[in-house]
Amino acid sequence: MSRMGWERIEDLELQEQDDPGTRGRLYFMRILIAIIFGLLLYRVYWLQNLSGIELAQLAEDNQFAILRTTAPRGVMFDRYGQPLAINESSFNVTITPAFLPNTREEIQAVYERLSLLTGVPVTNTVQQEALIAAANPELVSSYTRMAQIYGESPSATLDQAGVVPRLPDSIEAIVKENFYAQYVPAVITSGIPITLAYTIEQESIFLPGVRVIPEPLRYYPAGEYTAHIMGYMGPLPNENWLALLDADGNPRYRRNDRVGWSGLESSMELELSGAKGTRRIEQDWTGREVRQIGLAQEPIAGLNLHLTLDVALQEVTTNILGQYMLADQNTARVDEITGERTFPEVQQAAVVVLNPQTGEVLALVSYPLFDNNRFQTEVPVDYYLGLARNDYTPLVNHAITGTYPPGSTFKMVPAIAALQEGTITANRVLNAPGQIVIPNRFAPNDPGRAQQFVCWIWNTPIGSHGAVNVYTALGNSCDIYFYKITGGFDQDGEFVEGVRVEGINVYGSQFGFGRIQGIELPLESAGNLPTRAWKTRTQGEPWSTGDDYNLGIGQGFMTSTPLQVAQMAAVIANGGFLYRPAIIHHMTDENGNVALVDDDGRVTARAHVGENGETIVTDVAGNPIENSFGIRFNSNGEYVFQPEVIDTLAVDRVHINAVAEGMRLVNMRNDEGEFYTGATYVNWLERDFGIVTAGKTGTSEYCDNIAIKRGWCRYEDIVQKKILPTHAFYVGYAPFDNPEIVVSVFIFNGGEGSAWAAPVACHVMAAYFKVGQYADPSTFIDGQPATRACTPVYDYGDFSIIPTWPLDPDTPIETYRP
Repeated sequence: MSRMGWERIEDLELQEQDDPGTRGRLYFMRILIAIIFGLLLYRVYWLQNLSGIELAQLAEDNQFAILRTTAPRGVMFDRYGQPLAINESSFNVTITPAFLPNTREEIQAVYERLSLLTGVPVTNTVQQEALIAAANPELVSSYTRMAQIYGESPSATLDQAGVVPRLPDSIEAIVKENFYAQYVPAVITSGIPITLAYTIEQESIFLPGVRVIPEPLRYYPAGEYTAHIMGYMGPLPNENWLALLDADGNPRYRRNDRVGWSGLESSMELELSGAKGTRRIEQDWTGREVRQIGLAQEPIAGLNLHLTLDVALQEVTTNILGQYMLADQNTARVDEITGERTFPEVQQAAVVVLNPQTGEVLALVSYPLFDNNRFQTEVPVDYYLGLARNDYTPLVNHAITGTYPPGSTFKMVPAIAALQEGTITANRVLNAPGQIVIPNRFAPNDPGRAQQFVCWIWNTPIGSHGAVNVYTALGNSCDIYFYKITGGFDQDGEFVEGVRVEGINVYGSQFGFGRIQGIELPLESAGNLPTRAWKTRTQGEPWSTGDDYNLGIGQGFMTSTPLQVAQMAAVIANGGFLYRPAIIHHMTDENGNVALVDDDGRVTARAHVGENGETIVTDVAGNPIENSFGIRFNSNGEYVFQPEVIDTLAVDRVHINAVAEGMRLVNMRNDEGEFYTGATYVNWLERDFGIVTAGKTGTSEYCDNIAIKRGWCRYEDIVQKKILPTHAFYVGYAPFDNPEIVVSVFIFNGGEGSAWAAPVACHVMAAYFKVGQYADPSTFIDGQPATRACTPVYDYGDFSIIPTWPLDPDTPIETYRP
């Protein structure tokens, strides 16, 4: 029997004193215990006092969350209320890797059930390997090594090379690809039916990590007809977007948000996107909402855009232009030197239709077209790259961004300048032979250094225009006349001072050339209205008389957009006012109030019609304020558009009228067969419908990157001159006495403006006035109009066509396009 428990404490203490080793070990243990207790006490103090707030916040973050609710994006309508951009509901099935079960068997069960519901395979590794095994082993080996060298995916490389098709991603592959972001939902499939979304959501309690997340999709009912105007959306372009804050100081965007990439979706992003709402919720360990804490801050819907666009006119204009481009492309051209017959490449074009009295854009067409609905959920790489690599740049709105030599359509500017400066009078007659020779100013007696300037009529049987004044010079598009009044002339007893480049700059700017005019669409180009200083700076050469001559006919260094050409005609049509071109009529909030915004897209005031028809204007808080904005509503309660004058033509009205009369002459053809350039190939609306029109044709030479790449620009030693391809231009307005519409038509590499651009403008005008084949079908006889509009002039060459309208619904739309 042990005596250990029976020994007295005093005996033990005596033993301890007698054993120094035991005494040291006990001291060490006591000190160690004291240190441990001290550390524990400090830890308690640190947890409660130093880090308590932070840890409590972390615990709260695990239990509670702030949800940012996306605001409904503003929708867009045409001027008559037809929807152009709307929001549609879509549902994405997602898996959050962090919330999946712990065991492999449970994860596999979730995958299999989800595969059964969605049709997405759990894995396709075996099938993919079978396809690789069945393919050419040498090609597989070569492309696999190539992919490894360049750091690319072997399966993607084999698929792009057409060696082994890549099967759709499986659930396992998608989760693996997104496993680095444990708490970010990985999209397994998207766009599922709402019934399936309900089923998966109901079963999600038994499928840990699986959630159905609604996603609004942007849909454009008019599709490619309005793609350049509406634009499209995509993911955030860069990290800088995440730093943008809303009015409350909260982040405006989240990482998975989509924003406008082009068109109005881009330029009006701040107005369309609205403001996100917030909700504070309690959540369980899987991240599933348990309950809402407090009241939610509701999102503020984006503003709705009501456009000036007439989508019906937009569609018919698109189809008319497409049919003429197709006909142009299928009409052989004969080389003036070699006599060779070739078919032109006609792929790019634009039409701008304006209200000259307000600057409202009624139609804006740009070719090539593209389908912006294909960008709904993602940016399809192959489709996007195909568009981006196209030489004719389908993603560019050529109506406002493309810059081209305006050619003879520009002749209204030197005509106005010369009349106002007193260089000529409207009735002064100048001699217009087919060509003139200008001596070199530094070697006037050296004929070898003299420069020849010819008129377009020089190579025709007529040879010259003879004696012309400003009316007939515009009607016949006489180059010699405009050489003289722009660059000056002093030969054979005829002296003309010339307005020079300085005069063209003064008046050209008032017409809107060489400047951004402020349409609400992005990437508007200013074009180039050259000056002496510009040429010295960019070309390293002084300005010459030849440059003046070229500028006078819209050639040389002069470039403009189809929109600017339309604006030039609008200034003549309305008597001298340059209005800011507008594609947005007005904006409204979710309650239908007209909204006014600042430069940051924030609403500053709202307006609506009162019970007695009065205009009520309020601030953001809803308090009535003075109507200092000039807002008006008509008797039907509709907002009245407010045009903005950005410049006025400092020219006497009599001179504007003289140029307008010359433009009226352009489209005239009498019973004796006499005609001017605009009526060369098409019968205008005056003959059959009494609608008098005015306009100006243009055929502009060019040599850009496309022409150089295809070898269209060349120099012929036989005739010692450059042979250049030509664009087709036309601009006109109607009715002549009270203009309602301006139409500008541009066709890249289109050839002669009177043959291809003028008929397009005639048909667009006919569609606007609803005459001929564009009238109400109920007025037709046996399904045909009594009189067709814009018929070709067959006795001068059957270049023109009669477009099919309405289109045959059983014929693919591609049939009517180049």
